[in-house]
Amino acid sequence: MEISEQLKAIRKEKGLTQQEIACELEVSTATIASVENGSRDMPKNLMKALVKKFSINANWLLTGEGEMFQGEDKAETGVAEEAAAKIPLLRQLVSCGPGQDWESGDNIQSYIEPLRSIPALTGKNVYAFQARGISMIGLGIQDGDILFFDGSRDQGARDGIYVFGLGGEAFCKLLRFEPLENKVMIYSVQKQDLREAELIRTVDAGTDDFRIFGRVLAWLHENTVFKA
Repeated sequence: MEISEQLKAIRKEKGLTQQEIACELEVSTATIASVENGSRDMPKNLMKALVKKFSINANWLLTGEGEMFQGEDKAETGVAEEAAAKIPLLRQLVSCGPGQDWESGDNIQSYIEPLRSIPALTGKNVYAFQARGISMIGLGIQDGDILFFDGSRDQGARDGIYVFGLGGEAFCKLLRFEPLENKVMIYSVQKQDLREAELIRTVDAGTDDFRIFGRVLAWLHENTVFKA
């Protein structure tokens, strides 16, 4: 059974329309419809909402095996929830159209194992992004490194390394904020001295073309983890 069939089976078991279940799970009706018709993968946040809201057995949701609902024995569910907790790896090109946010399944290219040696990288809001180029080489971030960032909402504006979307693409750069002017300054860092960081662009913080995905927590380079 495909995961699209699992979602449809849950909805029918609960006697809900696509619009009603979307409201219950706080996602768009378009997301439910596209998952059910197989045109997109199920987003991680939708999986978690199904498990939490309807007490769905996560193992059944992921594999189609076992019972639909959680029973007294949580052992197999725990294993499946651990699998569901893998870190989503974001694509370089991101689409955030009507009813769709940056963390939707369409913007995720694969999932990677959490790094249990660093507790902050096993949280539910951790996402990954692969660096490209050497614009952040001064901070030790090299081409191909895997960046881990906090995708929580309302993190507050404070200077630091961020993954963000601009013009439909995802980037990692040093951001500095000017809250009084509602501006964000984007820097590349090719030298270790941050005073020599190069300002490459200034954007309005409120524009739809610019969206902060999260603050970088750490990055992985040749099996070595570096904290931000």
